[in-house]
Amino acid sequence: MEYEGAMPRAVLLAALGLTLVAGCGGPKGSPEGTIKSFYSTIESQDWMDLAEMVDPDSLSKSGGPQRVAAFYYSVFQDVRDIDLSIDEALVTRPDEEAAVRFKCTATFRALGQMPYDRDCSDTIALRWHDGKWYIVVPGTGGLRPKL
Repeated sequence: MEYEGAMPRAVLLAALGLTLVAGCGGPKGSPEGTIKSFYSTIESQDWMDLAEMVDPDSLSKSGGPQRVAAFYYSVFQDVRDIDLSIDEALVTRPDEEAAVRFKCTATFRALGQMPYDRDCSDTIALRWHDGKWYIVVPGTGGLRPKL
């Protein structure tokens, strides 16, 4: 009898674990959190998930989620590891706009090639929607942010 109860419990624990892992991505309640989540998603190569972290206005101006995913795929498809540290985050307009400056090194490794590192440090603008910060795709949100 004890075995029968253990099986559903194991299934429940596995489902809970998957839910917690799945909940780690996506836009966050802080600009820094969204940047970290964004680059973690690049590292895991979940291209369509990246589009979910992009500001809706940027998505529209960029041609939609598929085009945004294709753009980031073309830039980061050979990334195998990303080392990221936040330098500064500034909320320029509370609950509206922010900018994050970070240092980033990406390790690229294309099939059949030796790995190499490339600097991916940047300053990225973000916009606030529904309690979360979303990435503004460069060229779709006005002037480039400076910190």
